[in-house]
Amino acid sequence: MTRTIVLAGASGYGATYLREIAELEARELVRLVGLCDLHPLNADAHKQFGDRPFDTRLDRLLAETCPDLAIVATPIHTHLPLSRQVLNAGSHLLLEKPPAPSAAEWHEILTLSQQRNLSCQVGFQSLGSGAYARLAELIATGRLGEVRGIGCYGAWSRDTAYYQRAAWAGRRELNGVPVADGALTNPFAHAVATALALDRSTGWDDIADLDTELLRVRDIQVDDTSCLRLKTGRGTVITVAVTLAAQTPSEPVIVVHGTRGRAELHYTRDLLVLDGKPEDHGRTSPLQNLLAHLDEGAPLQCDIAACGAFTRVLEHINATPAPRLIGEHWLAHEGDGPRARIYIPGVEEAVRASAEQLATFAELAEPWAV
Repeated sequence: MTRTIVLAGASGYGATYLREIAELEARELVRLVGLCDLHPLNADAHKQFGDRPFDTRLDRLLAETCPDLAIVATPIHTHLPLSRQVLNAGSHLLLEKPPAPSAAEWHEILTLSQQRNLSCQVGFQSLGSGAYARLAELIATGRLGEVRGIGCYGAWSRDTAYYQRAAWAGRRELNGVPVADGALTNPFAHAVATALALDRSTGWDDIADLDTELLRVRDIQVDDTSCLRLKTGRGTVITVAVTLAAQTPSEPVIVVHGTRGRAELHYTRDLLVLDGKPEDHGRTSPLQNLLAHLDEGAPLQCDIAACGAFTRVLEHINATPAPRLIGEHWLAHEGDGPRARIYIPGVEEAVRASAEQLATFAELAEPWAV
């Protein structure tokens, strides 16, 4: 069956969906019937999809095209109004992560999708990885023994241009509207959501205790260097230590500490390292999974209902005082202008130590964090 699709957000990350849609169109699995964006299509997108209906208003485009499903790949603070339009038009929804910048908005999208009896998939791509599925099975079947804890670490670097890319970049709110563009809730949201899913603790009430250390190296509203520690209702301790101020960037890793084994999930690479032995896996995208769900009844990788615990973390972060600015004497600078970077010497070792020891920055006595 060929499903009809509308894409809201054709630039930025939405270009990834355009490429996938082109591949799926070639296999006659989907048909793109409309594009929505505030800006004209770039040259490549126009060459391939310039003949399709285009509008700057999603509600008008939905009324014209009546698609089976719509993808919303737009800034976080636009997710609720655009999701309303999709669901009220009777279309299934693929909503890019994170689903919403507040608990109230997440709950409204969830409720509306249930009332309309429509599917709402959230684009946490890591949950479609074969490496994730294999690790989840190992945990569920006891192959790793009792899970003592799950530690996540990530060290990326972002330059000044990253925070100039949009008016909402690096902000908790914009014109009174929640945004939640912090390291834990946007760039490293996959780490948080995947760790919770591995523990089968995805509901709002599945978190028993939660604490954060939120720091920043720039004049922004949100955290760029953070440590989260929570305890789930199962008693599992989860830590997530990340930074966007690394001198030497590396891909994020989720470490599962079991009494009978240890596993490392490199979720951006679909790589599982089990007791030191690497396993390469494939991946099913959120869009492909949603199509399989609609046509064959396959379970959704990430139903919006399974984002409760993640949203509780996001809500907690939004409610904490503004992240503390790290003292200049702990920082180093590289480059200038839009390419300028600020980094914390040794932060790569700190985030890794947090994941290995399930400890916070303060417990590790990191001087820039105390």
